[in-house]
Amino acid sequence: MQTLRKTLIQCVLLLCATMAIGAAAQDYPKLKLRLAHFLPPNFTGSIIDQWFVDEIKKRSGGNIEIQIFWAGSLGRPTELLTLVRSGAVDLAATGTGYYPNEMPLSSIVQGVPLTFDDNEQATRISKMLFETKPALQAELSRNGIHPVFWHSLDGYRPLCKKKLETLADFKGTRMRGFGELLPKMWSALGATPVNVLPAELYEALSRGTLDCAFWAYDLLHAGKLHEVGKFTTDLHFGAYVNYPIMASTKIWESWPPQVKKLMAEVGLEAMERDIKLVQQKGREAREDMLRNHGVQEVVFKERDKLMAAIPDLQDAWIKSMAAKGLEKEAQDLIATIRAEKAKRPATR
Repeated sequence: MQTLRKTLIQCVLLLCATMAIGAAAQDYPKLKLRLAHFLPPNFTGSIIDQWFVDEIKKRSGGNIEIQIFWAGSLGRPTELLTLVRSGAVDLAATGTGYYPNEMPLSSIVQGVPLTFDDNEQATRISKMLFETKPALQAELSRNGIHPVFWHSLDGYRPLCKKKLETLADFKGTRMRGFGELLPKMWSALGATPVNVLPAELYEALSRGTLDCAFWAYDLLHAGKLHEVGKFTTDLHFGAYVNYPIMASTKIWESWPPQVKKLMAEVGLEAMERDIKLVQQKGREAREDMLRNHGVQEVVFKERDKLMAAIPDLQDAWIKSMAAKGLEKEAQDLIATIRAEKAKRPATR
């Protein structure tokens, strides 16, 4: 009798759970969405994005399906903002740093080296900025995008075809550059900046267009750049917030509240997963490249001299924003970042 009673209770609980899932699924409309992505599926952020897509489908009872178009198959990184804000795609994954004219203030979290110390600090401070600063919110609004969640990038460092041990080793070295301020940093160190998109790094390094790639360990590894560059360094030039998964504002506003709530909840979980996975993948990538692929992590001998040679990039960014009539907003963002960094020191 006791066994029968236990079985009946289990059946009732299972039925209730099934009914609850069914009822919840009925709350979501049938949506088939397209997400244009600029990276291949094997990168750390891409793994998180696949989890996000799968989880949205699961929690909506299969009603909301998101198809990811990987590796720029719907457009280059510099084209995806136009695609998503026009509604040609529902969602897009691309860095705001690719759009210095459309999103100048947003470049503080993606385009200014040595601003953040690690990926967790970068993510949490950047998220707070976009949620609280009217100037950043206005920038998103003007471009017709709504960030669902942000990814992170751990410390960026060179991976080169030659050793960088002293400041003199930078002279004439062709370094990957992007944005406005990274090239200024390389030039100040005597290097030659070369603007190369992520998908072009392997070929540029193998053909000698570049002497050094510049990425975080997990991305260098995912891009197999250790096959063509065998020297990295024990110092890095700061972490960044990575690309957001952005929705077209028009499309976002057309969704019923429960869809937006689901996207926001799963997006927040994805962001937390991203912070941890980036750190894990970075450790694993470094170990694999050093142990199994012949990469050498060179100890840089003139750290203080190098840092003294780099100009104040945050001040340079403020001056750049001042030329666009955004000096007050830029000063406020830098002041907030510095204050938040004091409250959120790097954990590693």
